[in-house]
Amino acid sequence: MGIAELIVVLIVALIVIPPEKLPEVMQTVGKILRELRLASNTVVRELTELREDPLQLKKPPQAVAQPPSVLPPGQQPSSTEAKPPHIQP
Repeated sequence: MGIAELIVVLIVALIVIPPEKLPEVMQTVGKILRELRLASNTVVRELTELREDPLQLKKPPQAVAQPPSVLPPGQQPSSTEAKPPHIQP
């Protein structure tokens, strides 16, 4: 939106909207424009991701995909799990 269009919109707004309601209307318009910009950014980001590799499945980070196994106190790890090195005094 250029300066000329903005001036025309403001003149029309001053004619149609009473001056006491103008701040409230401008706040509402600002909120709507902000929401539209956020939505369009989300759509553009998702379309860009699809264009890069449409068949790629989103995988969680390694730390989330395979969390470390936590054993209750006193329980021994099974033979398939890696055992910590044995330290003797």
